[in-house]
Amino acid sequence: MKNLLVTGGAGFIGANFVHYILHKYPGYRLVVYDKLTYAGNLDNLRDVAHDPRYHFIKGDI
Repeated sequence: MKNLLVTGGAGFIGANFVHYILHKYPGYRLVVYDKLTYAGNLDNLRDVAHDPRYHFIKGDI
């Protein structure tokens, strides 16, 4: 299993990237790191929230 860190993953582009990777590459685990400001919204990732390969961390770089 490969690990992938996605910063800004709750935004429009990041969330679409997360969906793409989880769909296209079943051997990847994703950690999404986002500050959840005006652009980041966890609703963008709601449908992958229960995927065991997905993990979310709220934080600021």
